[in-house]
Amino acid sequence: MKKKSLLLILIVVTLALSLFALGACNKQKVEEKSNVSRSTFAYFAGEGEQFAVTIEKGKRERQFIADGKAVDVRDFCELTVTPLKTNDFEKIDFEICGGEESYRASVQSSEFGSYIMDVDLTFDPTSIKLTAGETVEEIELADVLDGALTSNDVIKIAKDAFDDKLQAELEDGKPEREIYVKLISGDRATYYYYVSLIGEGVDYYAALVNPNTGEIISKK
Repeated sequence: MKKKSLLLILIVVTLALSLFALGACNKQKVEEKSNVSRSTFAYFAGEGEQFAVTIEKGKRERQFIADGKAVDVRDFCELTVTPLKTNDFEKIDFEICGGEESYRASVQSSEFGSYIMDVDLTFDPTSIKLTAGETVEEIELADVLDGALTSNDVIKIAKDAFDDKLQAELEDGKPEREIYVKLISGDRATYYYYVSLIGEGVDYYAALVNPNTGEIISKK
């Protein structure tokens, strides 16, 4: 009788653990499901006399398509070097430093005039040393989003701004819109979050949000 009781308890515990694991797995799937195709977690920036530099960390679609869906979203860390003076450099060697860690590589020129590449950083950068021919420049970097609102914060702000339209769409059975978040600047001194809620085709809502105050500067 005692053996049967122990066996029954074992079966019940095993079943409970299986149900818990299944529930946790389903919960994880729900949490991982997201319609955000691009977001920014950190944005390090700085400039000297020759170059302006940004290093952006976040998540984005491997190949961005504005189709209302977020597919194959993955972590990224992108370095952009923008020349402030005319040059003919084909490549720029660089060393990114942070604490006792560093990352060295070379970035090739692009057709748009900037030097852009993905970098595999496991640390927060504090400076970068650029070498192009005889030109050498070291630039300090700071996270312009330190203490600012997060991508999730401004997504909520944008959703609230278009709440009536979004709710009407959901009531009509339309799917939730794809969300695209990018930090932009016109003068490299003042930054704004650009938040776009993308439907099918060219259908989208967009808002420009102050990352420090949450104020919507403009919306469409």
